Amino acid sequence: MGLNMVFGFGKKKPQPTFKENVAEFWRWFPQVADRFYQTIESGQCESLAPEVSKVCDKLLPHLAWVFGPGENGGHSFTVSGEGQFVKQLLAEFWHSQASQIPRWTFYASRQPGKMDGIAIAVGGGESVDTDNFLVKTSVNEEHQVIDIVAWHPALQNVPADHHYQILFLLLDEALGEFGTEMWLGEIEVEPISAAPGTITLAALPAMIEKASEYYQWKKLSPLEAYTGYQVPTQSDTPRGDTVAGSTCIGSVLEEFLSNDGKLDEDPLAGTGAQLAYLAIDGSVFPDGQQVDVRANIEDALSEALEREDSGRTLGGAIGLRQSYIDLLLLDGDNSRRIVEGVLETLQLRGRAQIKTFV
Repeated sequence: MGLNMVFGFGKKKPQPTFKENVAEFWRWFPQVADRFYQTIESGQCESLAPEVSKVCDKLLPHLAWVFGPGENGGHSFTVSGEGQFVKQLLAEFWHSQASQIPRWTFYASRQPGKMDGIAIAVGGGESVDTDNFLVKTSVNEEHQVIDIVAWHPALQNVPADHHYQILFLLLDEALGEFGTEMWLGEIEVEPISAAPGTITLAALPAMIEKASEYYQWKKLSPLEAYTGYQVPTQSDTPRGDTVAGSTCIGSVLEEFLSNDGKLDEDPLAGTGAQLAYLAIDGSVFPDGQQVDVRANIEDALSEALEREDSGRTLGGAIGLRQSYIDLLLLDGDNSRRIVEGVLETLQLRGRAQIKTFV
């Protein structure tokens, strides 16, 4: 007797995109928000950790989360990239999609904490606290930052290679996740004594706020700030013809360009998001108008991606043979279709390619 056997193999279910995961998160949280609020009010916040970790590990992998105080006596939920800039872009997108939920505040970075009683134990029964951590400040008007020299008496009993680590931990608590980068310039740790012109670390946030108001400093979030760069030598590696550009993912580009056009690891692996770039044939750009034309293409891409909540541009560059636009794609193939649609509209199909950093 013969047997005719037919085996059917279904296609592997694609990994959800980051946009899809975020949408699922915001369908979930409103359902548990009241129960979470009551649990925290009863002093049982720690009991929520297993449930929240399970959801966040699935939907927001490689991002940190924490409950905390919210506005007007409510509670907060913070998602953070933990100092990793590229992942912080994902936290910002998560925050942009947040639901309005009574008694809840949502943050996309660690917020400044209350400085009362903040201390780090350093051994021998001693601790480094913010009330006795002296700070000498100097306003740098040109760069719109505060330069500081800081010292705590207990540091004399701590190895010097730990001094900055301790200070930065306390600065993050005092100024929040981005505060140190935004507001402080030169930072030194060395012995100083209480004297006119010195304050405590606990008083530093208020001093920075007064200085920024007095000098009318207008600060962009680091996620919106772009840095210009130049590449002194060119090569035949991917993007090796780059001459100059501007970017908000400087560390990624530096590694990519100095590592023969590749990254050692994908900074967004497993998140459902992707870092990519558009490589555009240089013949598209009229002589002398390369920067302006590339900027117009970048604007069109930015508008299209953000309109669909599917990504954003991250900067771009001019090369000897091609021009480049860096992209954060949040919705997989849908994001790519949006980019391709813009290329079609601008009559660039066949003259530009979407490539990934890994």
